[in-house]
Amino acid sequence: MKGTILFVCGVVVGALALQVSTAQDAARRGINHIGISTKNYDAELKFYKDTLGAKEAFTVRNQDGSVRLTYLQLSRDTFVELLPAAVGAPTGITHVGIETNDVASSIANLRKQGFKLDDPTVGISKARVGRISDPDGVALEIMEIGPDSLQRKAVDAWK
Repeated sequence: MKGTILFVCGVVVGALALQVSTAQDAARRGINHIGISTKNYDAELKFYKDTLGAKEAFTVRNQDGSVRLTYLQLSRDTFVELLPAAVGAPTGITHVGIETNDVASSIANLRKQGFKLDDPTVGISKARVGRISDPDGVALEIMEIGPDSLQRKAVDAWK
């Protein structure tokens, strides 16, 4: 848990540093979510909901009814994406989602800086997502949560 807190603090500091860098991306809004893979989905879900008070924003299920992912809302604009780990897969933080108002523009800006990444795709939650890794290999999702995305619906429903 201590390692997770230190990692999240590092991500926040890094995101703030990016905000004031010379290669600013005016469309970038901030961290939208942290993806966490778990071997004990039910215990993790209970922890985030009952201990931390997170609200279950939405759950996406596989065709067989099993959970594919759950978004837990920590605040209006911040989520934990909880993912049941596949057998033998590592657990812990899998990625960081960085929200942007214009994913195409953000990707174009990253390409100008020399990064190679594919065009954005529409994810299962209907958000537009571009994927990239930082120099240490941390997976990042650059995402635009449009009006039809499950994330936008959760943000708009926040009370």
